[in-house]
Amino acid sequence: MSDFDTRSTTERSIINFSKFNLDGKVRLGRYSYKHVHGELETHSHDGMMEICYCDKGMQVYEVNGKEYQIRGGDIFITFPNEPHGTARHPEEKGTLYWLIVQIPEKERFLHYDAEESSVFINELMGIKERHFKGTDVMKKMLDQLFTLHEEPEHQPVHKLQTLNLISNFLLMVIEYSQKNVGREQSDRISEIKNFIDDNIYQSLPIELLAKLLNMSDSHFKSWFKKEFGMPPVDYILRTRVEEAKKLLQLKPGESVTTIAFKLNFSSSQYFATVFKKYTGTSPAEFKQRNLKS
Repeated sequence: MSDFDTRSTTERSIINFSKFNLDGKVRLGRYSYKHVHGELETHSHDGMMEICYCDKGMQVYEVNGKEYQIRGGDIFITFPNEPHGTARHPEEKGTLYWLIVQIPEKERFLHYDAEESSVFINELMGIKERHFKGTDVMKKMLDQLFTLHEEPEHQPVHKLQTLNLISNFLLMVIEYSQKNVGREQSDRISEIKNFIDDNIYQSLPIELLAKLLNMSDSHFKSWFKKEFGMPPVDYILRTRVEEAKKLLQLKPGESVTTIAFKLNFSSSQYFATVFKKYTGTSPAEFKQRNLKS
């Protein structure tokens, strides 16, 4: 299914830059969800590349049968005509931007001449990794595009500013797609992720996690949010919920209360509140649905 989303709601904004004569060539969207939404159905964009920037939270996308888990600060790309969706996963709580740009076959790209357009398109289509770490400068550029679009009085210079922001954002995406994550940084991420996974049934205070990486509590929280796209408490709760989903499926005889206490929740009521926030359904409903399937 080919899709070019045009629906804006109180939680999501989509602009088509028609006031700058870019409608059909560029579209920018942003959602900020306080709770999970339904899954994003598999779709594609005819002749258009989509670049997602995850600001907060976590999201799963599927392309060509492979699932990708993106977190805050990550870039995720789908190329023209590639079917993609969230693979039966809901659209998660968090903030995410998407920029969709037409990749022309013959005409010029944005405001560039024929030769420059060819170079730009070759660089974009030559990106080898569809999922990589970005930078918060990218978010600032996207926010500036929204601000320019919302200006009540359209000035001729606004179109130049818009084209430059789009170009600079795309050039930064090309640049960051070629960067390698440092070995030490990668090891730290793996170490803390594995420790949380291995000890998800235990209490995981920030002091313990910070000490594991020889950081102060404040430094650890800042580092974790930058690398994982969310505070450590949020990540731990998400991980507990994922483990709870497995237990509810694999051990239908266990009560919701038993699973809540196993996973270190203070009460079954708090567990149910957290579970629904990240899945959109209660533990009891989730369990019942899986018993029927």
